Amino acid sequence: MSDPTSEPQTDGPESSEDPWELSEPFPSGWVVFWPHAEAPTREEIGSAFAAWLGNELEGESPEEGEEGTLWAFTFQMEGLPVPALVWAEPAQSLEGEDVEDSVKKCKWVVRMQAVLPFEDPHELYFRIVAMLAGSISDTIGVLDAVTGHFLPRSVLESGFLAPEAMPHERWLWRVSGAGLAAPNEGSDPPTMLFTTGLWRCGRPELELLELPASHVRAGLIMLDAMAGLLLEGEMPKAGAVFEVGPSLPITLQPWREVSATIEEGVPGSTAFRAAAGQSGMESPLLGVRAVICHPEPVGSFRKVWSWPRDAVAAIESGQAALFATEHATKAGLRRAQRRWETFATAFASLKRAEGEAAIKVRENGFSVQAPLEGGEDPDRVEQAWFFVKRFEAGSIDAALMEKPRSRSDLDAGSVLRVDTTTVSDWRVELPEGDFGPERWQELLPAVDRLRGLG
Repeated sequence: MSDPTSEPQTDGPESSEDPWELSEPFPSGWVVFWPHAEAPTREEIGSAFAAWLGNELEGESPEEGEEGTLWAFTFQMEGLPVPALVWAEPAQSLEGEDVEDSVKKCKWVVRMQAVLPFEDPHELYFRIVAMLAGSISDTIGVLDAVTGHFLPRSVLESGFLAPEAMPHERWLWRVSGAGLAAPNEGSDPPTMLFTTGLWRCGRPELELLELPASHVRAGLIMLDAMAGLLLEGEMPKAGAVFEVGPSLPITLQPWREVSATIEEGVPGSTAFRAAAGQSGMESPLLGVRAVICHPEPVGSFRKVWSWPRDAVAAIESGQAALFATEHATKAGLRRAQRRWETFATAFASLKRAEGEAAIKVRENGFSVQAPLEGGEDPDRVEQAWFFVKRFEAGSIDAALMEKPRSRSDLDAGSVLRVDTTTVSDWRVELPEGDFGPERWQELLPAVDRLRGLG
């Protein structure tokens, strides 16, 4: 069966005038680890999928499977552009890999390959992983064969099978990096950051080039934000100025335009990309890729495209507000609302607490994220963070953590009335760690310990 990571798209001379156009759809792939000594049968997996989907599978078995496969079949699932392919094979050795011993002991795997639709690909991705995790209920975990993300059972339960779980685009890509070793202490070598997984969504992979190593954290934040925005909206034209947040302009350039000025051997240069191929396959770094750049070329004598210095500096200052996608906001809202009572109970519990540590948490340890209405751009609502000061029926009084970008009439510390039904995230900072909706079960016991009751 074909490996979905082995078919990079290219943007060579024969490509169309659109530098972001992919020559063909790029498939997604998943590996499900089968925990039993005996190999899974076609009937077992087919019946499990049919029971989960609530209907008989309409598919067929390929006339000839590739060497090493035990069986294979195709089936159609609502939303899939073309039928998905499922097969079973012996598990590859994972000795030396950073995975659980239980995964290394698996002798068999079930694999699935499918092409996601370009419109809302995160929704079908969510349904597919939920089906794999729910129908094969004792699987130890699922590997995304495109990104290399391994989803252990605990993540499958909380992120895909729990009642509050919702489709989230962040599962669709991974950010990796490549950099030069620092020759001496205090140096700041150039680093390349890049995504893997956006091709399957009909988008170019994203890059940041020659980013000084000291700015990598901000670069990771920018790549994640930009990838989400591109999946939700239209792909901007090459060279067009695009805002990743209020007053945070950047531009996207084809990698060939940027790499042409990068010194050979530096990550992201043309020579570096060509050397990144494996086992005779063409390097995926030569495919359709967009580099995030400063909105204008820089330089006194020779103008070159450079990394987005102003936007990165704004992120590092803590004053930048990046646009959140509607998908991410909806997923966060549902998760935060489902566990809101736990957050409110923790606040009420600490109101009765004495001691300096408990009082400090009560005053500045409870925070929420909510939309800040009234900005200049009605299509882009800033998601602001607030310190909770007081609970009311259906609302809270909260103080802005920082001066917002979209409201010049407000400052850090401005107190607003926030409707609790709009809260899309919450955090409680306790001496023993931070707690959010993903750790809701641990919050109240931790509050009791702070009060001396545990």
